[in-house]
This record gives sequence, C-alpha cells and structure tokens, in this order.
Amino acid sequence: MSRRVSHTFILGFALFALYFGAGNLIFPPSIGLESGSAWISSLLGFSITGIVLPLLAVFAILQADGKFENLTNPISPWFYAVFNLLLMVGIGVFVTIPRMAATTHELGVGALFPGVPSIVTIIAFFVITFFFAKDETNVIDRIGRYLTPVMVALLLFIVGKGIFSPLGTPTDTGITQAFSKAFVNAYQTGDVITGILCAPIFILAIRHYGYKGKEAKSIALKSIVIAGAGLLIVYGGLLYISAGATSLFPAEIESTMLVKELISRLLGGGGAVALAVVIALACLTSTIGVVAVIAEFLTKLARERIAYTAWVAIICVISASIATMGVGKIVDYTMWIFTLLYPIAIVLVMLGVFHKFISRAGIYRGAILMTFIVSALETLAGFGIWNTFIHTALGYLPLGTSGFAWLVPAVVGGTVGYVLDRFFESEKRPATKVILDDTTPEKGN
Repeated sequence: MSRRVSHTFILGFALFALYFGAGNLIFPPSIGLESGSAWISSLLGFSITGIVLPLLAVFAILQADGKFENLTNPISPWFYAVFNLLLMVGIGVFVTIPRMAATTHELGVGALFPGVPSIVTIIAFFVITFFFAKDETNVIDRIGRYLTPVMVALLLFIVGKGIFSPLGTPTDTGITQAFSKAFVNAYQTGDVITGILCAPIFILAIRHYGYKGKEAKSIALKSIVIAGAGLLIVYGGLLYISAGATSLFPAEIESTMLVKELISRLLGGGGAVALAVVIALACLTSTIGVVAVIAEFLTKLARERIAYTAWVAIICVISASIATMGVGKIVDYTMWIFTLLYPIAIVLVMLGVFHKFISRAGIYRGAILMTFIVSALETLAGFGIWNTFIHTALGYLPLGTSGFAWLVPAVVGGTVGYVLDRFFESEKRPATKVILDDTTPEKGN
C-alpha cells in the first residue's frame, strides 16, 4: 500500500472515530425501535444530521483554509470567540465529553464488572484521554492508526451479524413524521458541532503528513468519503437491527439498556465484552479529539498564559466531575443546549459550503440572526415559557411543526441581509465626477 493511500485510510478512520462517540451508538437503536417499518425514512433523516451535515462541516472548514474563524469572519470578529466558546464549553465540556465517560462505565466496564465504582472507570478514562490528547500534532495519527481499526472491525462484525441473522422483521409502529423526528433527534449526537470543532485538527494532520494544495484537498475529500461510508453502514445496520426488534422490547425501554440487550441477543455471552470494547474505543476516540480542539482554542483565547497541556488537564478534571452524574442526568439537561445552538451551526456550515456563491456579509448576518431568534424561541418553549404562544406562532411557519421552524426564516434573513448589504453599499458609493474637456463651453461664452 502506497504512503498516500495509507494516510488516506488512517485519516478516514480517524474522522470516523471522531464522530462515532457515545450518542452514535445509543441513539440509532432507539430511533429504529420507534420507527419499525419506517426505518428507512428515519435513516434518511438521521443520516442528514448525523452524516451529511457533519462531513459538510469539515468541507466548509477546508474551504475556509482550515480555520473556523475564517468561516465566521463575514458575521463579525467577536462571533467566532463567543459562538466557539458556547460550543466548546456549553456542549463539549459540559455535555459531550462527560457523557462519553459515563457511557463507557454504564455500557462497558460496569456491565462487565458490576462491582467497579463509576469513579474508577471515569478516572482511568480521563488518564488515557490526557495521554493521547497532550500532543496536539499527533492526535489524528494516533486515533486513526491505533484505536480505530479495532473498533471498526468489531462494529462491522456486530452489524453484519444483525443484518444476516436479524432478530425479527420490522413492523408498523404507527410512527408519524419519522424523517423529521430522526433528523431532530440526531442533534443529540452533536456531530455537526464535532465536525466544526475537529475539522481544524483533521486538516492540520493532513498538512503534518506533508500534503499541500490540491493534493491535500484530494486526500481530505477521499477521507471524508471513507468516514461517511463507515458511518452509513453502522447507522443503517443499527437502525435496521432495532427496527426488527419491535416485538422484543417495550417502546419505553431506556436507550442504554436497549443497546445492551440488542448486543446480548446478537452475540450471546460474548456480547458484553464486544460492547464494552466498542463503547470504550468509540468514546475515547471522540473524547480525545474534542479535548484537543477545546484545549487548543482556550490556549489561544487566553493568549497562551495557560499552556495547552494545562488546559487538557483542566478539561479532563471538569468533565470527570460532571461524568459522575451518569448518562441519564446528563442527557436530561442537554436537549435545550442543542435546540439553541445546533440550527445555528447547521446554517453556518451550509453558508460555508456555498461561500463562493453567497460570500456577502449581509447574507451571513441575516441568516444567522433569524436562525438564532427562532432557536431561542423554541428553547424558551422547551422550558415552558410562552409555550402555547410560541408553538402557535411557529406553527404558521412552513415546516414549523416538523422540527425545521428555523429553515425558512434563515433563508428570508439571508435574502433581506443581501438586499440591505447591496443598498448600503450603493449608498456609500461616491458620486460620479464629471470631467469637462477642452471643447465644453464655459459659462458666459
């Protein structure tokens, strides 16, 4: 295998691993169980939020020369720091990272060794995370070369077993709006945000290998395809397996318990071991990447007054303390954060993808502003504030009752922003000077 092909697969596996964390294993089975025979519609919705948009996030950052700040420049210089801080601290440190550590214990170590306290697993989890994340230049290489291949092999084995020896046949569960429900539920994976956060270190790894220009872009795109194919196979397999198990489990079964039972029925006694290894590797690879990115951002934000390695340690300590709450409690307080920030992240990614055609600052500002307003209203409704009024108002919007209330306002906001941008541009344009030539008659002649 040539050096270039080898690097492409390492990068593709690493990108897959960065995305495939705790939520990616927990949520597809729950969605499949709820969907039943409508699992294909659910897979399409889940795939857009969980595969297409996250990978487009990498492409958008690639278009912006590998820097998230370049993607947000048309909005305002302050937007990058504020939004990134909300994403990294609000979702990364307080949700994604601790949830993955807690999941490692509940579905992995705790299932194999019930007597082991969660704090032991969590401490071990973050010690390993610190070891891999402390050197930011080699994060992607270490993940793609050492951790991911074992995880991918086990996942493919589990999915293959479930497809060729299914637990049952998908039946009608009476679900409505399967596509939109799966689309919105996939917010919980956090993968669009993971894509925004981890794209810079992914692109840095390509450059670290010595690739530049068109060659670097070619390798990045091929790696994205590899990661996308892997995610589609795994998500599709998990959804199909659980869709065929609707008669075996109650609809209200807890997500982590459903995953345990599915793997146990598929693999028998060895299922717990396989699940424990997959969970540990999936959570570790995602956590290592996210911790590295957050630490790098905070190092720059603090103007290197606090070293990168120190930030890695701080993040690990804070996330470890939150992880002791357990997966259930962490998930309970997370949805409002995703409801507020996720649509903004999606719109920002789409603007970045089509930047060459819609590069005007007014489009960015108008689209992001309107998306924020709608997302903020939906978040307030989620807390029970003006609940009836907000749902009634949003119901008048196209797709407002399907989880896409922000979509049309974003388009309208971008359009209005474009018009205002052009208007103020013309207002600032200096008046045309009239230059008189020698043949122009003078006054009084």
